[in-house]
Amino acid sequence: MPEDESAPIPTGDAGEIAQDARTLRQNAFLYEIHRDFYGRILHELSEAEYPRVLELGSGGGFLRDLAPRVISSDCVMAPGIDRVVDACQLSEHFGAGELDGICAVNVFHHLPNPSKFLRGATAVLRAGGRIVMVEPWCTPLGQWFHRLIHHEPFVADPGFWGIVGMGRLTAANTRLPTSVFRDSAERFRTEFPNLRIAAIQPFHKWLYLLSGGLRFNTRIPLSLARILIAADVRTRFADSFAAIFALIVVERT
Repeated sequence: MPEDESAPIPTGDAGEIAQDARTLRQNAFLYEIHRDFYGRILHELSEAEYPRVLELGSGGGFLRDLAPRVISSDCVMAPGIDRVVDACQLSEHFGAGELDGICAVNVFHHLPNPSKFLRGATAVLRAGGRIVMVEPWCTPLGQWFHRLIHHEPFVADPGFWGIVGMGRLTAANTRLPTSVFRDSAERFRTEFPNLRIAAIQPFHKWLYLLSGGLRFNTRIPLSLARILIAADVRTRFADSFAAIFALIVVERT
């Protein structure tokens, strides 16, 4: 988790991204949680089958450290970002069938127009290409993390495919991924006939809360962080009931 604490922090949105990068690397538990996120994504996007992959909302993350082939992007330019990309206007940035994969961590539930994103992804992915995301998820118990504890907005109506609030990160709807990919199956098939939901895998039972997220560093040591994540993986039988995230895999047919 290398970092240069003496490096100046930029201002504005780029400054927020740089600060998030620093926070992520200082919080050992949060860092390991993201390593787990990225490992799950890369498992679904093997280099041999999906060589041309775009990451949306790369922000302060470190996926490209693990997979240098990935194109990092965000809605603003910042250190570590290859390209400025509007996720809801993908066809303005890439040609038809130019990408093999699109991935993201905690981005979809911030998109002001998820339908435009999915239509754009359909256009720029080649046949057989994939969208692979880690997003908040509403299991019977896990949903209460998003409803009562997590600071981002939560819109209970599954028919509402949008976000509320203002700001690059503060405008959100943590229920949006569940609403689109689980609770609106017929609408999804009708609006996106060339996309298929290939997998939804709920995971992580409240570990993010224990890490403190980007707001608080609970200072759990690296060795304990790895033990807790391994224990979470070994208790997958409870994921469908208590998980707060899901790995979502969508294929371009």
